[in-house]
Amino acid sequence: MNKPKKLVVIDGKSVFYRGYYAMPNLSLADGTPTGGVYGFAVLGLEILKKMQPDYVVVAWDKSKTNIRSRLKLYPEYKANRKPMPDDMRAQIPLVRKLLDAFSWDLLECDDYEADDIMGTLAKQVFEEDGTETIMVTSDLDMLQCVNEHTTVAALKKGLKNVVYFDPKNFRETYKVTAEQFIDIKALKGDASDNIPGVRGVGEKTAIKLIDQYNSLDGVYEHINEQKGALKTKLEADKDMAYLSRKLVTIMLDAPVKLDRKKAAIDNVKPADIKALFDEYRFRSLINQIPQSWQQSDDDIETNSIKTTMQFKKMYSLDDLTDKKTLAMFIHDDEVWVSPNKDTVYLFDPKQLSKLTSLHSVIGHDVKEVLKLFARHAAPMPDVEHDTRVGGFLLNGLLREQDLSSLIGGEVDQSEPTQVLTAIWQLYEQQNKELQQLPKVQKIAQSMEWPIIKVLARMEHEGVFLDTEYLEHMSDKLEDQITDIEQEIYGHADTEFNVNSPGQLADVLYGTLNIPTDFIKKTKSGFSTAASELDKIKDLHPIVALIFKYREWTKLKSTYVDALPKLIDQHSRLHTTYSLSVAATGRLSSHDPNLQNIPIRTELGKTIRHAFKPATGNVFINADYSQFELRLAAALAQEPAMIDAFKKDTDIHQATAAQMYGIPVNEVSKEQRYSAKAVNFGIMYGQGPHGLSQGTGMTMAEAKKFIEKYFEIRPNIKNYIEQIKQQAKDEGFVETWYGRRRPTPDVQSSNFMVREGAYRAAVNMPMQGTAADIMKLAMINIQEYLDQKVTDGTWKMEDAPKMLLQVHDSVLIECREQDAEAVAKKVQEIMENTNTEMPVTFKVDYAIGKTWGEI
Repeated sequence: MNKPKKLVVIDGKSVFYRGYYAMPNLSLADGTPTGGVYGFAVLGLEILKKMQPDYVVVAWDKSKTNIRSRLKLYPEYKANRKPMPDDMRAQIPLVRKLLDAFSWDLLECDDYEADDIMGTLAKQVFEEDGTETIMVTSDLDMLQCVNEHTTVAALKKGLKNVVYFDPKNFRETYKVTAEQFIDIKALKGDASDNIPGVRGVGEKTAIKLIDQYNSLDGVYEHINEQKGALKTKLEADKDMAYLSRKLVTIMLDAPVKLDRKKAAIDNVKPADIKALFDEYRFRSLINQIPQSWQQSDDDIETNSIKTTMQFKKMYSLDDLTDKKTLAMFIHDDEVWVSPNKDTVYLFDPKQLSKLTSLHSVIGHDVKEVLKLFARHAAPMPDVEHDTRVGGFLLNGLLREQDLSSLIGGEVDQSEPTQVLTAIWQLYEQQNKELQQLPKVQKIAQSMEWPIIKVLARMEHEGVFLDTEYLEHMSDKLEDQITDIEQEIYGHADTEFNVNSPGQLADVLYGTLNIPTDFIKKTKSGFSTAASELDKIKDLHPIVALIFKYREWTKLKSTYVDALPKLIDQHSRLHTTYSLSVAATGRLSSHDPNLQNIPIRTELGKTIRHAFKPATGNVFINADYSQFELRLAAALAQEPAMIDAFKKDTDIHQATAAQMYGIPVNEVSKEQRYSAKAVNFGIMYGQGPHGLSQGTGMTMAEAKKFIEKYFEIRPNIKNYIEQIKQQAKDEGFVETWYGRRRPTPDVQSSNFMVREGAYRAAVNMPMQGTAADIMKLAMINIQEYLDQKVTDGTWKMEDAPKMLLQVHDSVLIECREQDAEAVAKKVQEIMENTNTEMPVTFKVDYAIGKTWGEI
């Protein structure tokens, strides 16, 4: 007996909605949203791999006319449905292109919904030749179609969590048959479709009634067996129950017919799918295209990277002397060098010093290659291109940055020829894209590529860590934390696990009876998150102790105890800087993160005392003063702020004087604090609620304060509105230099997502421009230090060295006798990195024997 054919029918809009909400941040480089399309693509691949159908079609709700027949029965049907969000509607043409590539026919018709089309097809194909059907949907109405030849694949969460309902599984789940499911829906209704049902009857009651009486008719035939409120409800809404049954019943006579030739899975177009995934930047999905498709399509190669590159043994460095640009890759401490797309050499790392300064390097995360040069005491070459950084520069929301994802094919990292082939291909591809964006290309050439070399030197150099100092600090902290615990126990009059949210909540809100009027309640009880504890900090002294306990235990575990385990044999700590994490372009530090050691707390400063220069040396810390506020004044062209910065006056005091209409010398400490809060908060999208929380103002006072601020700073308000409009109209915002951040979420229908996107958009030009200037300053500082070595001012081993970059500052180590001169020069370089903006930049510096001193 032949195995039955298998049809998969996809509930198109159901899947589309699921993908849209599962991937809200996904977009193309120009800001075009693609989350819903991505969801469809992911599910499409899952269907084909796991369900292995013979035919696939997509049922679609035809806009406006699909529910006409049910509206005639009940005009309020689906009246509560919100219209499709604009950013989702914009993706429909992209979905249709995707379906065409998959060769999936899209079926829609007047007066019938997608559910009806799916049910009709399942009945039709079984009657024709016994073809079985799998319905893919998140709409549980389809469960009424479950039978021996029809299975419902219900999407439960995300796009890959699927529960399959056949008659047996359905019965085990709902305790009734699929045929009875219609009557359950008739009784309980469906709020999502505005189907009334019987008011006050929920799912449990409906299932119980249908299980007992078999059907809706049975329930009403035995209505007199019911008592009290339930009987009253059933009698009052009998007409609505039967109307609801008509509304939920899937119609099996839709005017559709399966075109088996058109729907056959053999029609899939792998080349088109790969091209579309590449166009939409779904490159990680390219690797998931089944090999069987690709083998059946003469127009597409396997998705593993194909290479014609030949390995050659290097007999002489002359093989490379006429090649200016070299692609390099490190694998198992072996160095692989490729002077072109056709050739690769295995290179002895000990020979790196013999590569001339004429060479420049391309690679993927090329900083690691440069550090290999440093480990072999070889001069670092310049960077021509980094494919990882290049991908992120072209799309600041890019998260999948491995070679396979970027190139759209599987790259075997154990095969250097594949890796280097992919690097050359990406190099050419990204260069073409950069040429279309001249300002972004200039950022790559003047900032991103040069800063990689600077960072490689900093990471290689590292910073000395006094581990003995931290060991003593750890012991002392342990005793202090124990003392705090005892104080907490004393207030609670019992010992408990302070780290347990549940036990802490029991003590705070139970034992101590601290009011919970404004405390958020979670599934497990009242919250003990910092934001919630902050609301009750003045109600009991135990709260301040909990804050201190949390701060000290976190710093002890994260830094005091952890950092000594990360030093090298010379007691130096080496962080890693990433250029492809923050969409603003800011550097991020990890393994370990040295940018997050608190600087404003005494304990944070104490930890920094463990970072020390060599004997006879000192640290210089050079820090931009009020950097982002100055940039806000410049970007918004706000004359009062620009003037205040040029005169080096106290900007917060000047703002307060204008806000309160008083002379500058009469501004109180509290008034200055409020002005400072609004100066910084406004540019981060802070509203009345945030300002009131930070200053103690009432909401009404905070609202008036912000309104007054915009009166005296009209250009700031106009600038914010311009940035928001650009984010909405153009799909991106940019820094003063032209670095872009896509802003797809400003089109979101979700209020919280949309407002968050606008805040990020307003903040990006300031933070991003600050990051751009900092990178240029670091490049200029390094050039100055190198020049002084070249002209003989310092020997290489005595030259000052940049060690760390933290927020708006750089940390430099140098000989004590050189410190003042070097600090002044660094200050001059940083203050004059950008002289074109209409605001002066101020850099403060400090010199000390430890990082904590400065």
